Amino acid sequence: VMVMALMTGCVAMGTQIHEHQLARLEKGKTKIQEVTSNFGSPNTNTLNSNGSRTIAYTYIEAQARPETFIPFIGGLVGGSDSRSNMVTLQFDSAGILIDYSSSTTTMGTGFGAASGTKFDRVEEQPKQSSPAP
Repeated sequence: VMVMALMTGCVAMGTQIHEHQLARLEKGKTKIQEVTSNFGSPNTNTLNSNGSRTIAYTYIEAQARPETFIPFIGGLVGGSDSRSNMVTLQFDSAGILIDYSSSTTTMGTGFGAASGTKFDRVEEQPKQSSPAP
C-alpha cells in the first residue's frame, strides 16, 4: 500500500470528522470526554481565559496529478489537488459542548508553466473521494 501511495503521489494526515458524526453531538449535553473518546485526541486544544476550551480536528489529503510524473516536462505541466477539513468544537468551563463548526477547503495548484495561470482543470479539482460511511 505504501509503495502504491508513493507511486501515485497521495498523502493524507490528521483526523477526519464527517458531518454525520457531528450530527450526533448535542449542544448543552455532550461532554468533552465523550468527544475525545469517540474522535481521539484533537489536533489543537486551547484553554481560553474564561475557563472554556476550544478543540479542533484537522484533516488534509493531497494528490499529485499524473502528468507531474512525466519525465522532463512534469515540472512544467504538473500540479496537485488538495482538500482539507477542520472541525472546531467549543466547550464551557464545565466541559459541556456549546457549539461546533466545520469548514472544508479545496484547492488545485499548478507547477512551472501552469503556475500563476488559469489552469483549466483547477475548477474541477480536487478529485472528490467518496465520503466514508
